[in-house]
Amino acid sequence: MSYHAQAQLTNDSDFQARNASAAVQQATQPQNAGSVADRVRRGDSEVTFTFTRLAAAGPGIADKAATPEGGVDQSRVTDADLLSLTQANWSVVAALYPDGSTP
Repeated sequence: MSYHAQAQLTNDSDFQARNASAAVQQATQPQNAGSVADRVRRGDSEVTFTFTRLAAAGPGIADKAATPEGGVDQSRVTDADLLSLTQANWSVVAALYPDGSTP
């Protein structure tokens, strides 16, 4: 895994937007009720960017997005990947923001 590719992916605006969309979709699920879901639904950029950072660090994600030229192509990360990562990372993000406050 390349930390360079991970950093590029984290800062890719399309990847950020897709992660935010996945988080919003998951914030509407009853099992995800709580302060994180509320913040995501309100468009809290800090919380949604936390999902993006964790997704970019997900197993094999940076490698999947890396191009031979040394860049990244975020479209190589599928919507199914993002859904899985968001679901897996929900409890991590919820632990970071247990009462809706910033740590």
